[in-house]
Amino acid sequence: MTENSGKVAVVTGGASGIGKALCEELAGKGYRVAVVDISHSEAQAIARQLGKTATAWQCDVADSTRTAALATDIWHHYHGVDMVFSNAGVGAGNPLLKATPEEFDFIFGINVRGMWLVCQAFAKLMIEHQRQGKLCVTGSEHSLGFQHAGAGLYTASKHAILGIADVLRTELPEGISISVFCPGLVNTRFYDSKRHSNLNTEADGGNPVAKAMMNKGMPAREVAEAAVKGVERGEFLIVTHGCSYTAAAKRWRDIDSAFAAQAPYTPESDRYLVNNVMKQVLQEMKSS
Repeated sequence: MTENSGKVAVVTGGASGIGKALCEELAGKGYRVAVVDISHSEAQAIARQLGKTATAWQCDVADSTRTAALATDIWHHYHGVDMVFSNAGVGAGNPLLKATPEEFDFIFGINVRGMWLVCQAFAKLMIEHQRQGKLCVTGSEHSLGFQHAGAGLYTASKHAILGIADVLRTELPEGISISVFCPGLVNTRFYDSKRHSNLNTEADGGNPVAKAMMNKGMPAREVAEAAVKGVERGEFLIVTHGCSYTAAAKRWRDIDSAFAAQAPYTPESDRYLVNNVMKQVLQEMKSS
């Protein structure tokens, strides 16, 4: 028996890549794992590998009705959930000048809408049942400032994930935490993440350069171990690749220099701080 025996963890996108590694890491630490994937057969294969306490579930996380039902079904099956990894995601896409609205909807539908729906569904259940829990969304080093040509929609989706999580941590009640997992290059099949769609892009699984690059990435088990440890500690940002620091630092320098040159901070600046203005308006309305 381990300290986590009996605890339940849910992983979306759990049948491959980082998701599969997360399932294996969690099972190794004693968690009962719900493996969720758009491919039920692949989820079943991973659940069988993990053992009798693991279960397989099929879900397109971009489907709000199905995702809400999934959360309820898993909750009732295990009589509660302790940890949720909203990890399902798809990658790259075409360069922005060649991308299509359909491609935008596909990438944002899974990476952003799906992430939000999963967190919302399980957080509501935790609140309803007065249960503490931990949520983790899979962002990317792209969330922190890294970018490269050809991955504009993917990068934008990962910024959106960080933005939603940043607000959500102010809205969640005490006892429910959220983390943003921001890995860099990982050795997975992520280049093939469009295998369940009808989209045809320049950055799909047929790209030999993408495949070769992913093969040189950090082992998925290493990033999964870091993710689980970070969530258990309650970290908001979980990073794994030291090389990601360079882009994040550049992003901060750009922000810092912009404020220094254009709108330097002084105590007087706080009169426009939204939270302060809101408090003032509410006080005025209450006294009127």
